[in-house]
Amino acid sequence: MLTLMRRGGFRFYVKSGSAQEKPHIFVTRDGEAWAKFTLKPVSVVVNNGLARNELNRLQGMVADLEPQLLQLWWEYAVTQGVKPEAEEEARHGPKPDPSVETPPATVERTSEPAELESV
Repeated sequence: MLTLMRRGGFRFYVKSGSAQEKPHIFVTRDGEAWAKFTLKPVSVVVNNGLARNELNRLQGMVADLEPQLLQLWWEYAVTQGVKPEAEEEARHGPKPDPSVETPPATVERTSEPAELESV
């Protein structure tokens, strides 16, 4: 486990192998009660023993710290061989949305040769 930061009595950390998933972090108060949050968008994925009011407070903290936590998560992910999203998009273009079907490309063919216009 790699501690990213400590704030308000909580430890924000990533687990080994976390770089293979979407950006997320774990937060613990005492090492026993913890929660897992996605970072983009911020939402609770798992709650293990935190009271509802504490979880709500934590979600607000994670939302406020999201830019810093996301930067720290990517710094960790890069050390694990994961390429940052922006770099991937620059190289390969945006990832296609699997829920949207792309129609096959069509080529229009004519039997007559194209005529060139003289200028």
